[in-house]
Amino acid sequence: DANGHWVFTANSAFNQLNVGDKVEETFTISSIDGTTSTVKVTINGTNDAATVSSATVAIDETDKAVTTSGTLTSTDVDNPDNTFTPDSIGGTNGNLTIDANGHWTFTANNAFNQLNVGDKVEETFTVSSIDGTPSTIKVTINGTNDATTVSSATVAIDETDKAVTTSGTLTSTDVDNQDNAFTPDSITGTNGDLTIDANGHWVFTANSA
Repeated sequence: DANGHWVFTANSAFNQLNVGDKVEETFTISSIDGTTSTVKVTINGTNDAATVSSATVAIDETDKAVTTSGTLTSTDVDNPDNTFTPDSIGGTNGNLTIDANGHWTFTANNAFNQLNVGDKVEETFTVSSIDGTPSTIKVTINGTNDATTVSSATVAIDETDKAVTTSGTLTSTDVDNQDNAFTPDSITGTNGDLTIDANGHWVFTANSA
């Protein structure tokens, strides 16, 4: 204005300017007697945070180390979309890798057979887009029932003048539960009755001589 006060207003947000980028413009003005001067305006770029997706996945444990994968996306006015900082992260439950395109893979570090139905382990990994905007990938491993290895029994006894009886103990190995643990039961058969207790000890009693 007439007092020399000047105002510059940019014609856009210039979000496309990244760190280190700039645009410059010089305006020529003059005093009342026509003497010219200049006003030089420089707009410096800054990092505008990317908009980055996240991931939450759940997988069931098996008899092998499980793996799962996916792809994150990013939108960034400063950088190409869908560009990430490649990384390899060692976690408590497994390892996660992510490549420059946002494709990630998680591999468990063991089979997690000890997890029973209803049990789970969770871990969250932090990754970042190329401009440093963080995001997370949460992996949950759910327990399943791993079949028990159970012994069996085959016995032969000679009949006598009384109802015969015989007994034994079964064993079990179970990664999900306590070993040698059974469901107590009493079973009436054609030739006799069999009972088994919680420790696997069984008794058969014939129903006649």
